[in-house]
Amino acid sequence: MKNSTNLRIQHKCAGCEMKKAGFFCDFPEPAMRAFEAMKITTSYPKGTALFVEGEPTNGIYMLCQGKVKLSTHSADGKALILRISEAGEVLGLSSTIAGQPHVATAEVIENCQINFVRKQDLLRFLREYADAGLNALKQLSENYHQAYTQVCSLGLSSSVADKLAKLLMNWCAEKALASNSKLNGSPIRLKLSYSHEEIAEMIGTSRETVTRMLKDFRERGLITLKGSDLVIPSYNNLERTIGTRGRSRPIL
Repeated sequence: MKNSTNLRIQHKCAGCEMKKAGFFCDFPEPAMRAFEAMKITTSYPKGTALFVEGEPTNGIYMLCQGKVKLSTHSADGKALILRISEAGEVLGLSSTIAGQPHVATAEVIENCQINFVRKQDLLRFLREYADAGLNALKQLSENYHQAYTQVCSLGLSSSVADKLAKLLMNWCAEKALASNSKLNGSPIRLKLSYSHEEIAEMIGTSRETVTRMLKDFRERGLITLKGSDLVIPSYNNLERTIGTRGRSRPIL
């Protein structure tokens, strides 16, 4: 069934064609039936705020379709995008389990289908089904890994160019993982679905700087960019640029 968000909503978890290995809802049949009985399926249009940083948690948001931006803001309003969540992820999981307020704001950036589960139902579900608890641990571990990677990128990179290069490399790695392929030197084609402003918020800089860096990368042959079509001709060449900006001569 389609709705105002132009999504084909999948109400039944059993036989769902969207589910893949690694999704939170990848449960055995008994746990699947229990999950389906307690979830509330809703569609959300682009621009909707699912929850806001500092708000009390009342449950989790299982992302079935679409994309959601998780961000945090400083006291002066500066934004930092923590990650872009895609289908299969659970939003608000750590805060719900810990009984703490949300640590980020979740905004829909691509029309979404979401299965909401109330806090008390989730906690009971995790206690009763070991497979569900393991899937929750996997989600939390993946979130930790992503946060670690971002901290290293922002904290250990010496220049904005390095941060941008690492972001592009991470997108390449994610595509290779999703397609079960290898970064073997062939050109990598990506769809750039984020604005320069959003990319700036991912690496902690300004929109103008991102625009300038992308132009520099194009001129150096590290990327080609036409509309939303982004091509990395050589992953290895992009990787070799990290740490080289500003050097007067190569280090031997």
